[in-house]
Amino acid sequence: MLISIVSFLFVLAILVFVHEGGHFLAARHVGVRVLQFSLGLPPRAFGRRFGETEFLLCWIPVGGYVKLEGQNIDDEDPSDPRNYASKTVLQRLYILAAGPVFNLALALLIMPLVFMLGVERPAYRTGPAMTGEVTADTPAAKAGFAAGDRIVGVGETETFTWTAVDRAAAEQSIYGEVVRFSVERGGTPLYLQLPSRHFNDSKPLGWRPLIPPVVGTVSPDSPAEAAGFQPGDRILSIDGQALTRWEEISEAIQRGQGAESAFEVEREGARMLLTGTPAHITGADRWRIGISYPFIKEQYGPVEATVLGSQRLLDLTATTFVFLGRLVTFQASFDALGGPVKIGQFIGQATRQVFDGTSRSGLANFLFLMAFISLQLGIFNLLPIPALDGGHIFLLGLEKLKGKPLSARLRERTQMIGFSLLLMLLVVVTYNDILQLVTQ
Repeated sequence: MLISIVSFLFVLAILVFVHEGGHFLAARHVGVRVLQFSLGLPPRAFGRRFGETEFLLCWIPVGGYVKLEGQNIDDEDPSDPRNYASKTVLQRLYILAAGPVFNLALALLIMPLVFMLGVERPAYRTGPAMTGEVTADTPAAKAGFAAGDRIVGVGETETFTWTAVDRAAAEQSIYGEVVRFSVERGGTPLYLQLPSRHFNDSKPLGWRPLIPPVVGTVSPDSPAEAAGFQPGDRILSIDGQALTRWEEISEAIQRGQGAESAFEVEREGARMLLTGTPAHITGADRWRIGISYPFIKEQYGPVEATVLGSQRLLDLTATTFVFLGRLVTFQASFDALGGPVKIGQFIGQATRQVFDGTSRSGLANFLFLMAFISLQLGIFNLLPIPALDGGHIFLLGLEKLKGKPLSARLRERTQMIGFSLLLMLLVVVTYNDILQLVTQ
């Protein structure tokens, strides 16, 4: 919990600093007087003045702000050349847009680093896209998918791996109401489809990829190491029960409830019998042997990483707008929205991977999350919602059409409505986060 909180606040501080830094630099560029630059929200914890600007660190670490002279109704002075109210619509647009644009630029800088550091993927994702299990009463089951199906196409795109299936399905879900799959079942071609909405919410589709029961890594000082397991071993059976899927290993171990088990394995074409006693997992009614399936790490050079990183951001942006559209039209659930608690969980998990070495791409995962959140922050702040930068930009557009400033009363009311909507949204997503955390 402490790691999640500290790492979340660290990432948030960087993103807020970049965002507010964009506003600050743009305001200084066009000659607007910047009164305060704050990380965090009041009450004030620490502050120091440099020139005409007071730099603050405040106690509530969930935001920040740049206070410009003339941006509030009570200090507007169109006659003062350094007052925000004296600037042209284009100059004010430049100041307002700079914050979100800096967040988008940060995402564009970070994402290529993810691909340069290397993306760790389960090895099965580079193999044939075959389903190992399909859970009843799930979207996949209702669409007609069954265990043993091989997905060979999504729409007009041929797919030979799970990575290709996921990428093509995400693209197809953006442009249509359904995602169409070409499937082979026992040599017979089938054509199945899933509603696109299922690819934009947090609920599982219901299928599990077929993961062969092949050992990728053996944990140090584990029962598996003591038993003599080695990477590359294929587990054929446990206590005489034949295996075809990776998940069956855990199922067999849990059934044994800690009893010594006999593992028949195949190693370099030879069969052998290994015996081991699973260890109990502290704080959980589960047992472990200490093995994981194979992973591979894909790394790219600067040019290819830049291309892949940019493409990934474009895909995420398109998916975000599709999801927002479905949210507005009530085709997607608010349960799929992630709030501070869920974001903190993800960042905390990625941070632990960086320091404890449980993932060979822990730093890449951490940077991906930072780039993703920065992208979302940039997009969200450009939405035409009152109290956000996009809301102010929308009012600037109305001012331009009207040919004169909007009334102070209208601007005050839109601000109040905007803050109320944002507060309601924050309460809803935080409630969903806590509910999902409790029910996990």
